[in-house]
Amino acid sequence: GEHAPPPFSAQQQGSTMAPAKLAINGAAGRMGRRLLALAHADPNIELVQALEYAAHPLQGKKVKEFEPECDCDIVLTPELLAGCDAVIDFSSPQGTSALAKRAAELGVALVIGTTAKDFEWRAEVKKSSEKVPMIHAQNFSLGVNLMFKVAAQMAAALGEDFDIEIVEGHHHHKVDAPSGTAMGIADSICSGIKRDVEKDLIYGREGQVGKRTKREIGVHALRMGSEIGLHTVYYASEHERLEFTHRASSRDVFAAGAIRASKWIAGKPPGYYEMTDVLGLN
Repeated sequence: GEHAPPPFSAQQQGSTMAPAKLAINGAAGRMGRRLLALAHADPNIELVQALEYAAHPLQGKKVKEFEPECDCDIVLTPELLAGCDAVIDFSSPQGTSALAKRAAELGVALVIGTTAKDFEWRAEVKKSSEKVPMIHAQNFSLGVNLMFKVAAQMAAALGEDFDIEIVEGHHHHKVDAPSGTAMGIADSICSGIKRDVEKDLIYGREGQVGKRTKREIGVHALRMGSEIGLHTVYYASEHERLEFTHRASSRDVFAAGAIRASKWIAGKPPGYYEMTDVLGLN
């Protein structure tokens, strides 16, 4: 019978479907190890480099020594080299900044999952998209990217009588707050109802803060146990309340999305792409 078409187009490779050559930056981290495992299992990916910062204690070790699901002889190295189609980055803001410049010099597509609440840093990283194709996603899951769109539509439909608050929860190892995903939700809601992401967001409340203003959107961070990712938007009027929640049950939802993005973006023209482009939500 008819075989279903492969889920990811590889138009840049013609009909041969040559695997996309992939590097992973931050390879020894929580997300990096899942990316190694999923990349190794994917027949449309050829893993060619695994990267970590120079002083990392695992530098020079084979990746299979710290991620047994990636049973290959690739060694952890400190610098991106030519010869890959795309690099996935889950590292640190400093690591991402250096990698983005390097990838732009080498002509390597960028798929970035590193988050920080720093608008200037994001703008700086984005400059590399003038030279190479780039996705800098707040979140790689299908559900969350749908949430970005729908949360804004709900805010617009409900109107001025509803207060909006965003609550996110993550494991106790997470170093930044609020999460990139919470910022993504806030950003899309602000765009949808003409609020100012730099002036109208309130991060937690303490002391004599006064009565809640109409324009403010509260953003709150919980840090607890092993929580992978929990995001709720509350919409409340005098008479009713809506709660819109996304829960991630496995880190692999993000790793799989990033790998999907790396296959999609390899060979695209330079530019700044969105995860919604990859997922066909636009």
